Amino acid sequence: MAATLKYRIIGLLSKDISKFYSISDLAKNLNVAYSHTHTFIMKLSKEGVINIQKVGNVSVCQLNLKSQLALSYLSVIESKKTLEWTTKNPWSTKIIEKAEELKDNVHAILIKNSKVIIIVPEKIAGVDFSTFRNRIVINKDHLMKNKQYYTDCIILHGAEKFWSLLG
Repeated sequence: MAATLKYRIIGLLSKDISKFYSISDLAKNLNVAYSHTHTFIMKLSKEGVINIQKVGNVSVCQLNLKSQLALSYLSVIESKKTLEWTTKNPWSTKIIEKAEELKDNVHAILIKNSKVIIIVPEKIAGVDFSTFRNRIVINKDHLMKNKQYYTDCIILHGAEKFWSLLG
């Protein structure tokens, strides 16, 4: 349960990275006792994975996307989501094979609502994205303006880079 609760807390905090959650909000949303949630929040805070701020009498927390450990935890969560997605979608292997061909030239490759979203560096030349029919090619500026839309995507490649761009 320990590792699972840690990942569940991080997963919930990642759903809206701009939002601050109180410990009691997290406990309610995760359907876990406040004391367990508080214990893990304190551990994650010591690790630097989350930031805690005092607002009046309430402690609120938020993911620290500048922490390499937080990015690593998020990558593990994303790889589990990708594995679930691939087992549910028989055509997913073709998309992942095509993503492998592009991975050296892009920051991240996501999928949402059957659309492949490719996040590219500012200066990129000579890369053919036409292998994906239903695709959107965006840069960091577009990602930052619409970050809430992209936080619930399945990340096929570049999870750490994706989350660090949002941080």
